[in-house]
Amino acid sequence: MFLKPEQQLERCKRVLRQRVNPHIHPSVARLTVEAFDIPGEPMPSAEFFAKLNRGEIDFKPFELGHEWGTTWGTVWFRLTGQVPAGYPKHGEALELILDLGWYEHSCGGHIEGLVYRPDGTALKAVHPLNIWVPFMDADGTAHTPVAEDGTFTLYLEAASNPLLLGVPPFIETELGEKATGEPDEPYVFRSADLTSFNRELDEYRIDLDVACQLMELADKSSPRYWQLAKALQRSLNAYDERDISGTVETARAELAGVLAKPSNASAMQVSAIGHAHIDSAWLWPVRETRRKVARTVSNALALMDADPDFKYAMSSAQQYEWLEEDHPDIFARMLERIKEGRFIPVGGMWVEADGMLPGGESLIRQVSYGKRYFKEKLGIEPKGIWLPDSFGYTGAWPQIARRAGYEWFLTQKISWNDTTKFPHHSFLWRGIDGTPIFTHFPPSDTYAAWCKAQELDYAEKNFQDKDLADRSLLLFGFGDGGGGPTRDMMDHLHRYENLEGVSRVSVESPNEFFSKARTQLEANAGEEMPEYQGELYLELHRGTLTSQQDMKRGCRREESLLRTVEYLGAAASIADPFYAWPREDMDRIWKTLLLNQFHDILPGSGISWVHREAREDYARDLKRLAEIAADACAALRRSNPNADVLREARISQYRADGSSWRVLPADLATGYDGEAAHG
Repeated sequence: MFLKPEQQLERCKRVLRQRVNPHIHPSVARLTVEAFDIPGEPMPSAEFFAKLNRGEIDFKPFELGHEWGTTWGTVWFRLTGQVPAGYPKHGEALELILDLGWYEHSCGGHIEGLVYRPDGTALKAVHPLNIWVPFMDADGTAHTPVAEDGTFTLYLEAASNPLLLGVPPFIETELGEKATGEPDEPYVFRSADLTSFNRELDEYRIDLDVACQLMELADKSSPRYWQLAKALQRSLNAYDERDISGTVETARAELAGVLAKPSNASAMQVSAIGHAHIDSAWLWPVRETRRKVARTVSNALALMDADPDFKYAMSSAQQYEWLEEDHPDIFARMLERIKEGRFIPVGGMWVEADGMLPGGESLIRQVSYGKRYFKEKLGIEPKGIWLPDSFGYTGAWPQIARRAGYEWFLTQKISWNDTTKFPHHSFLWRGIDGTPIFTHFPPSDTYAAWCKAQELDYAEKNFQDKDLADRSLLLFGFGDGGGGPTRDMMDHLHRYENLEGVSRVSVESPNEFFSKARTQLEANAGEEMPEYQGELYLELHRGTLTSQQDMKRGCRREESLLRTVEYLGAAASIADPFYAWPREDMDRIWKTLLLNQFHDILPGSGISWVHREAREDYARDLKRLAEIAADACAALRRSNPNADVLREARISQYRADGSSWRVLPADLATGYDGEAAHG
């Protein structure tokens, strides 16, 4: 048969779209849906289920195909259905497929949901590109209670967040503040089905997609290009959607040969790690981030149940603490996976802070608070700094990281430079004092890869240190707004383990990658070890150094006052045995400050809601710090009204009302009583 490769490529894409994808999840039962609307602030899931058990939740009938939700609102849906007699069958699992009205181009940037069992434990989240929920395995093992007659009930907490990303991004909008936001295009709950998951057909879908991607990368004059085209032709000829069970095995066999050819001996070695970059606040407020963390972690845990090779890395002690407080059931399951080495805490910081604007003490507290939480609550000693998205990095970082016991540093943000292409991807970064730390910039130039062959090809060509090394790290999973890796991504990575035309891929922890990459680079480089010294300046987003001045002003005021309060508190503790240091208050204040140094809060790149809440935090905590300072001064005066500590406190400070003042000799005690000494 005469072969036209381009024709087969287009044919493959058409068959995938029209004849394969629609048959992967055939519906076996339509679910009945009821709704309970919460237009204001969301109700914590524990409170919802407590009220549900007391009969205080009044669900209303809801017809699929209709609009739901208000901007920044929440709707709880009750989903009921019945497993038809004889299911599951054909060795196929049953899964829920939910369509809340997704926009596929903005995963993590608008509506999301979390499915719960009747007892209030989380099952799995859904978002535009991860719409399945496990229901019953092929052997009949159910993931939620099912009655003898096959009936079941589940609950879906759906967040109707406005679409703020990608249409286009970074424009003025009234939707960035709940008080002024009005619904734009309402969301439509299109479908809710119990389906039979045809895993074999889904595997065929992945085979076809990978073959198409390989063709698009291959040289059109190469044997590989033509062999892929012929294999696609034969496979597509063999497949018949009218007899899927009778033809899909043969269709896959026609592709098996070209997909079994090993990668080139000189191909890059890529360590892939699942990840979800979750901005602690950005185009959504902190309260929504707390829910995003729960959704994302539940997705990661569900994927671990489905794929034993999957590993997932998550940063930010603050986000772990939110999960611990809000969803102890998810947190407990996560701890078990941490013990197995599959759920991997990384970064060892309280949040992924801005890398330039916080003071040195704050950067150290980011690390110390993060390390403490990771060790005490997770049983982990982190080994590296994980800051993939901050807007530049002070030259103090290598010294801070190494003194904290960290061995490596990761970012990819410098790839965003608008002028200068950074000369290395794996190198020794030396700080201001010359302290070195092994550093890697993933050459895929993203922290949210989709696991496409094109991404691997780009990373291999982009890698700046190919003369000395062939190892790189790939962070895969939907990010910014969370979501994380998907089953589809892992299925693609399995094909890339040893495949001609792409890098060799293995799923490994960041620590495993950094150990291998450094060993290889040091062995090959010798005296030619790539190095860079000083600040890693980002040639982009320069407005983050000046935008939202209240964020910068509040941070500096609080950093300065915290220093003085701790100084006075230490002195008061020594001088007065009855002085009680307010440890819990100070711990809360420090944690809040560290959160507000997140790389989309302090730089001023969040929505109005985010910065309003940060201003409220600063006002509240500056007032409380002034009270703590006054208490410490009172204790010192009781012990010795002329103590040297009062005369020597020449530190720039700020009053609780926001007006600036300077502590003059012997005036600190009266200053906190309301008589500020201006200087």
